[in-house]
Amino acid sequence: MTIWDETTDSTKELVFTALDYALENAQLSDQPFTPFSFARREDGTATLTRFAVSPGADVPETIDAAREYLATAEAGTTAITLAYDGYTTYEGERTEAVFIEAHQLDLDRALILAQRYLRTDGDLQPLGDPMLQAEVDPLVLGIAEGDGASDCGA
Repeated sequence: MTIWDETTDSTKELVFTALDYALENAQLSDQPFTPFSFARREDGTATLTRFAVSPGADVPETIDAAREYLATAEAGTTAITLAYDGYTTYEGERTEAVFIEAHQLDLDRALILAQRYLRTDGDLQPLGDPMLQAEVDPLVLGIAEGDGASDCGA
């Protein structure tokens, strides 16, 4: 059994929302898109946070900063995703891919999905189905006190 099997339908829906939005963002430019996250609350609403790349920072540094920011979630959060652009290798072939890290807060680990794609004539063509890349440590390590929203400067 994988973590995907333990994930609720509402979290899977959040994952696919993030995946669709990541593919839309990837199509906008040949450059990696600004990493973003969705946080779902108990009432079913979700908020979007973008993680602006600081001058001189590279994408991995931005993703690390995003993970650090996401380590503490607002009270009432049930799931968080982090989306970013990169590369993956499948059956010996390296391709561009969008990645979704997802953590359902009642589970003790997170998952990483990758959706491979090709750019052809200005269009983005997904390759195959999203693939479970890994099960990793949770994104969220604690819950913030209070109910106020915070801003990461994005």
